Amino acid sequence: MNEFPFDATNSSNPWLMKCVGDPITGPTGDLLSPDYIWSLKGNERVLLVEWLLKYYRDKGYPYFHATDDELKSDFAALAKKDPKDVVSDGVIKNSATVGSKIAKHFTDDLFSCTRGRKQMSCVEAFNDDETLRFVLKNRMGWNTTTEGGSLRPYVFGINDKMICQGLRSSAKGFVTSNFKPLIAKYVYDKYNVKKTIDYSCGWGARCAAALSLGIEYYGIDPLTFERINKIINYFGGKGFAVFGASEEVDYSLFPDVDMACSCPPYFDLEVYSENKRQSSSYILYEDWLTKYWQETVKRCYEKCKYFAFIAVENVGKHELLEDMRNICSREGGSAVEDTLISVSRGHLSGKAKTKQVCKKTEHLIVLEVK
Repeated sequence: MNEFPFDATNSSNPWLMKCVGDPITGPTGDLLSPDYIWSLKGNERVLLVEWLLKYYRDKGYPYFHATDDELKSDFAALAKKDPKDVVSDGVIKNSATVGSKIAKHFTDDLFSCTRGRKQMSCVEAFNDDETLRFVLKNRMGWNTTTEGGSLRPYVFGINDKMICQGLRSSAKGFVTSNFKPLIAKYVYDKYNVKKTIDYSCGWGARCAAALSLGIEYYGIDPLTFERINKIINYFGGKGFAVFGASEEVDYSLFPDVDMACSCPPYFDLEVYSENKRQSSSYILYEDWLTKYWQETVKRCYEKCKYFAFIAVENVGKHELLEDMRNICSREGGSAVEDTLISVSRGHLSGKAKTKQVCKKTEHLIVLEVK
């Protein structure tokens, strides 16, 4: 990062990025839009960084909150959306945001506290003064990009959403995996699911998708189960979530279902909490495979016709996808689907110029249980 920001004295070609949502009002009463920030001289922007640091220290971490109207509108849009829209040329697109407000509203305070193996959570990064300064500068003209074909400084507007985006895109806050509701709706619809078990509820995306289709949803999670029950109750759905680990819970609590479907934790890639029932508490990979994954598969197979999961190909040196799939086969599942999931590159990555997508490392795996 440059020591001082670019401004009109040393650049005439800024990349003024779109501000998602209304900018906040700055110390002079002006909206902190990209155009306004670029109009400031370098020393004025240095002062603005310090003002914003105090502003967000007083405000605290900007967790996502939706109004009742926004939640109902998002749910209606999810219910209306054709799930087949999520597939293009045989690849699932992990880009549709419909329904995501529901999950974020009910679980963002937990979601944003998730850490990586070697990386701070977004909340931890936000609460560190030097890290937040770095992110603010990243938003306000200290850096350059070659997107568009030439080297240019870039500037964002400032609001809560852009701060949270900056924590992730600057690689300071951990980018927690975020399942999209439309992918779950696609899976449920394709296999004509009427009842489902989600053996790792996560942030609520699969719950929202199930409810949008009128599916009975039964979930397991040691961290978010209370939030999942709030989602079910809020939208008047059928089912419930229970506290516990999927390899230990008594599955007689649930009815027989058409599908057990989830996006399980990827060994120790993400640390959701210090709860000992989190799968990241398994220190050895082989223990995670046999004590967590194999036991989960066995218990789900006793209740379902189809078993589905999403996994990355590799975590460190471990062939995660292949190992998980082999266990599913050994326990008696017959593979019926293996579909790649593609994630588009973020802004400032060359996407606008190249139309490239990231390496396809996630797969949807579906097995029929005999």
